[in-house]
Amino acid sequence: MLFFRRSPSSAQLRFRPCTPNDYATLMQLFTQTEWLSLSMPQDELFATAEPQLSCVAELDGRIWAALIVTWAQPPAAWARAIVVRQPLRPVEVVPTLLQHAETAVAAAGGTDMYVMSDQFDLVWLRPLLLNQGYLAQVEVISYEKHSLFIPDWGNQQVSIRATTPADIPSIARIDSSAFRAEWVKSDVILENVLPIAPCYLIAERAGTMVGYAFATTHHGGSVAHLVRIAVHPSWQGQAIGVRLLAEVTHWCANNGVQILSLNTQASNTHAQRLYEWFGFVRVPERQIVMAKSLA
Repeated sequence: MLFFRRSPSSAQLRFRPCTPNDYATLMQLFTQTEWLSLSMPQDELFATAEPQLSCVAELDGRIWAALIVTWAQPPAAWARAIVVRQPLRPVEVVPTLLQHAETAVAAAGGTDMYVMSDQFDLVWLRPLLLNQGYLAQVEVISYEKHSLFIPDWGNQQVSIRATTPADIPSIARIDSSAFRAEWVKSDVILENVLPIAPCYLIAERAGTMVGYAFATTHHGGSVAHLVRIAVHPSWQGQAIGVRLLAEVTHWCANNGVQILSLNTQASNTHAQRLYEWFGFVRVPERQIVMAKSLA
């Protein structure tokens, strides 16, 4: 029983940078504790993690807690996973993990740290974030599409093809032009997710890349999550986003996917209208982006 297990005191723990050798242990720990905040799929997390910015707390070679950091577009960084082994209490270790990670991010030129909080960590994590100076910034809402019917195919003058590694620099330029810094995916992230995103599409018009989208699959391939859909600002308003959305949905229908999900900001009413028109239905899940300036 948990009550009879020994846990170290915070003073006994050694805090050090994470290494890729820790990943297998962390994946196992994710399944063994209730104290887990994870804001991206595990395969994407470990493909994009920045070990030198991340931190683990250990004693005698056993990892008791960890915080995994990824860059968005520097200087914005995200704490994508926070995990604490039971019966160690989060209040005993999470503040120190945050301090170590924030120091590493600041030393690497980062100016802002972000954490995605949801209803599962509302009680144990969000109060600790508030105490550490994090403030609620953005609400993120979720949508699902259970019918893979395609109401419109969008701009037919746009050609769609699969992404290759050579496309990554151009994709990164589109991404940085289409999103705020904290939401931008760096070229490293965009390249690292290429092997784990079975649907990774490019939209071109007259030989020019104008947009892209990628989705990952989960639960044995029955669920796909549209991680990203972006159109260069100079090409927006021409139904290119609709075309990409249609092509992703078409890929799902041809590959055994039953549910296509996505997230968007609660303030992005334009995107919500598009998704709802396309057949997506809002679901109760919601997340809050917590932010802290490190400057």
